[in-house]
Formats: sequence, structure tokens, C-alpha cells
Amino acid sequence: MNINWMAVGIGFVVGLILYIIGAFVGFIGILAPIIGGLIAAYMAGGEYMDGAVNGGLAGGLAGFLATLVVTLLLGAAVALVGSAGVGALVIIVGAIFGLIIGAVLGAIGGVIGILIKGQGTGEVAA
Repeated sequence: MNINWMAVGIGFVVGLILYIIGAFVGFIGILAPIIGGLIAAYMAGGEYMDGAVNGGLAGGLAGFLATLVVTLLLGAAVALVGSAGVGALVIIVGAIFGLIIGAVLGAIGGVIGILIKGQGTGEVAA
């Protein structure tokens, strides 16, 4: 399994930009980690597992950061109105969900990127 950090970084930036656009155009937000993962995997190349890992990293990091920013604002509002503990919980849970959802969708985009590039072998590594 090879991680190409340059490709992951570019996929992360693309995903993050699309998350920002998605704040104004709803359907773009769900496509952000998929497209970021697709770009990362296409650039990195390799097998399907490489694509899933590179795409998952790009999508997961973008999802984590985008969700962290949103939940920081939401958590601060909750902390001001109610409890600081609940506000902190909103931030932590939101960021973790953003990471997980972004990583899963990014991995799917990564596999699609390898399919488009035509480098996969069809074998799934154990």
C-alpha cells in the first residue's frame, strides 16, 4: 500500500474547496469527499487498495476540517446558550462523524479514480 502525500494533499484541498462551495450549493457538499478522493487516487495511481487509502485520507481530512469549523461555531453557540460540556460534545462528535463520513466517501471516490485510470488488477488485498 503506497500513500502519495502530494496527491492526498491536492485531493484534500479540492475536497475542502468543494465543501465550502457546498455550504451554498447543497448537493456539492456530499460530492466533495468523493471528488477529492477520486482526484487523489487518480494522481497517486496503483491498485484499488491504494486508491481507497489515498482517497480515504483526502476525503477524511477534508471532512474532518470542514465539519470541525462548522461544529466549532455550533458548539460555541450551544455553550453560550446552555452548557459548555454539551457544546464541547457537539464539536467532538461532529468532527468525528465528519472524519468517518469523509473517509468512507473519499475511499469510494478513490476506487472510482483507479477505475477511471484503469490501473486496478481486480484483486482485493486481504
